[in-house]
Amino acid sequence: MDATGCPKDSDGDGVWDGIDRCPDTPAGAEVDERGCPKLFEDEKKSLVLEGVNFETNKAVLTSNSTTVLDRVVSSLKEWPEVRIEVGGHTDSSGADSYNQTLSEARARAVLDYLVEHGVSAASLSAKGYGESNPIADNGTRAGKATNRRVELTRQN
Repeated sequence: MDATGCPKDSDGDGVWDGIDRCPDTPAGAEVDERGCPKLFEDEKKSLVLEGVNFETNKAVLTSNSTTVLDRVVSSLKEWPEVRIEVGGHTDSSGADSYNQTLSEARARAVLDYLVEHGVSAASLSAKGYGESNPIADNGTRAGKATNRRVELTRQN
């Protein structure tokens, strides 16, 4: 209870701490009745993992990335029946074949992290998209950074 005698909601998601299954939901996230992000309620919904980006020519997770992925782990554990594709993407720097391989390595790095932290490997697949699906302008440094990303897409 808080100072006014009301049930406490530490993360401010509208779900009381006593029943909140995801107690560290980021501010502003849309949640379900359990207090977990509504990431995977819609079939084929893609989610860009904001904060999971990569340096040029790298497929190594940063400490910022692992913080985001820890939240994803919590959500995926709440949805064990959901099948997820982890899609890796690159910017347009480099040859197409190199970018394809790099995007696959990025997807695999995220998938491996999720599995190492308790998400069922059977519920995940990894796919690289290379530079084929940019979401920002590859002509700018910021755009290229945005395009070096990972997306999760529900498959069932």
